[in-house]
Amino acid sequence: MMKCCNIESILTAAKIYEPQFFLEYLASEKFASILKIQEQHEKTALTKAKKVAFIAPQLPHPCELEIWNQCVKKLGVEGSLYTHISEERNFIQFAKLLHNSNTPIYLTCYTLDSMNENKTFLSGLEKELEDFQLIISLGENSLASYQAAKVKRSHLSRLVIWQNSPRPPHANIGARSPNGSPLPNIARERTVRKEVLKNSDIVLCFDKDGATWSYLEDVSSQRIRRVSRGINSQRYSSEISSLRRLELRASLGLPETDFIFFHLGPLEIESGALDSVFAFKNLLQSNPLFQGKARLCFCGTGSAGADIRQSIVELGLDDHVYFLNPNGEGLKEIHGNQFSSIIALCDAVIHAPIAPVNGNATKHLDSTYDVMCALASDIIIISNGNNWIGEWVSRFYKTFSAGSIHSLARLMQETIEKQDKVTNVKNAIKKALLNEFPFEKNCNEISEIFKSLIITLPTVEIENTSKLIAQIEEMVLAKQYIDAINLISQAFQKTNLSVIQQANLFRLIGDCFTKLGDLDNGVSNYSKALELDPYCAKCFIGLGTIALQRNNYNIAVPQFQKAVSLAPNDDMASLGLGLAFEGLNELKQALSWTVRACHLKADNTVAIFNLVKLSFEMEQFVDAERVLIRYLGLHPNDVNMIYTLGTIELKTGKNDIALQLMENILTLDPMNSRAHSLIQQIQKQDSVKKPA
Repeated sequence: MMKCCNIESILTAAKIYEPQFFLEYLASEKFASILKIQEQHEKTALTKAKKVAFIAPQLPHPCELEIWNQCVKKLGVEGSLYTHISEERNFIQFAKLLHNSNTPIYLTCYTLDSMNENKTFLSGLEKELEDFQLIISLGENSLASYQAAKVKRSHLSRLVIWQNSPRPPHANIGARSPNGSPLPNIARERTVRKEVLKNSDIVLCFDKDGATWSYLEDVSSQRIRRVSRGINSQRYSSEISSLRRLELRASLGLPETDFIFFHLGPLEIESGALDSVFAFKNLLQSNPLFQGKARLCFCGTGSAGADIRQSIVELGLDDHVYFLNPNGEGLKEIHGNQFSSIIALCDAVIHAPIAPVNGNATKHLDSTYDVMCALASDIIIISNGNNWIGEWVSRFYKTFSAGSIHSLARLMQETIEKQDKVTNVKNAIKKALLNEFPFEKNCNEISEIFKSLIITLPTVEIENTSKLIAQIEEMVLAKQYIDAINLISQAFQKTNLSVIQQANLFRLIGDCFTKLGDLDNGVSNYSKALELDPYCAKCFIGLGTIALQRNNYNIAVPQFQKAVSLAPNDDMASLGLGLAFEGLNELKQALSWTVRACHLKADNTVAIFNLVKLSFEMEQFVDAERVLIRYLGLHPNDVNMIYTLGTIELKTGKNDIALQLMENILTLDPMNSRAHSLIQQIQKQDSVKKPA
């Protein structure tokens, strides 16, 4: 097997054994070109090593973003954060948070759109990640992590999965249908999860359960890194909390003397929200002195919001319960279901998530950092002991029985009445936080893990699977379809093929058969590819192309629409959608998508000629004129395009410009009959216009 040797070892051997060859070789152009190629490779590797990408369709807690920001600083690299377009507001709020604490921000945020079917998919992400050596992606169930895994395979990047709130496949929302059978999308999610875990270099786990699930899913122990969480206690000190308390209560009109319980979690049955309401009612009935002094506060949205509000009205608690809307305009600091920015307004936090029952899925809330922020802010936590953070709190303070409103009401009463005991608990907790969750140590530990991946570049053999697939791609582009199919059969014999690589090979077979006119086999292989990789844009382009060839435009439109949502920057996806709409005689839509294809790739001649055809049919020439001028700026000697632009200028009455364009053609090709003919036509029109 051929092995890759560096140029230094070759030259050293030549200098010793063949000195004359050595001198001649040094002076040769071949040596200069090799040096240039090697220098370019080293430069590319160095540039990639200085760039780190963080992927999070939904931004993690501000405390985790702060860790990412600090790691970028410690590594001395360029940090890019890719998230969903709807998260821009949250990132701006995070930037303000750091600014208020005089902390520089080292992350640059880039927002991408997604598809309606799954918001964890980020359109165009794979193209964005091509230049990154190290990719850190949030969550193994995220489609964005799946996209990152594909980039890792194709561009030899390193991939870290940041296992924030780990959930095994059986605990995903909607994992079972009413009859108990797995839903189809869950099988797909398991495929995604398996592929992500298989391709990750490191799975970064923050609790024991997450590490165990990964190990049980065949992730080797060498790739699992168990690290503790960290919190910057300086940003959540009791002094800062006291100032924020006064500020927030004044802005919300809440009396300073009131004792406020803050229910942590969205308005869902699974977050124990209704239990908190009934326990609070029990507290007021059992202790009339608390009426008008104790209050309950909710912040968030959820499917049970209407039921919870109705229960509060029926129980006569309107004056004692507050709802803070994270999407409203009243308090702009609240975003989503994260409460750390406003948690200082309360005296105690109720942490009451309900655990899954009989294996059925429940909505999962990772409130770990919100609990830690409250504890660092000198606020007591009333917990039912669920999740590891609930177990941790139980070391210092009583817990209540999950689902028991009497148990919760008793602990709420004790929290109000026994302030001396609560103060001692708070002091003990703050010491434990500093010792067990040190921010600086946590950032150093994670930075070292990232650093090891940046320094240790992956070694790759020349004849590896990725190279073979790239070679097949080149053969298909060169229209060597039969040879490509033969090479694909060899690739399938390799034992280390990933699911993504298998899907890519089936897609390439589909491309070959489609180009050879065997449309049935093309559809069959594209379908096999999509079973393995359901988010392959090129497969949908292939299926759409076959539908166009069969004049099945109603089928072609949704196929190309899926391709556009998965690969918004692919000019062929947009062009295909334009052709499909044209087949349905929806010319306005066809024109719009064809123009988009031309803008995505300035020299897509197929798209340009189709745009010109549509323009003449619709008598709309502005877009075609702009596209042609842009194209000729890149290819000024393309006689066909110059002539096409000339016909448009003549059609729109710009005879002088059309005449100049034809003269340009004759300068390049003096015998061009079309140019001579159009010049005669222009001169004839001009003579008719002139008065006798």
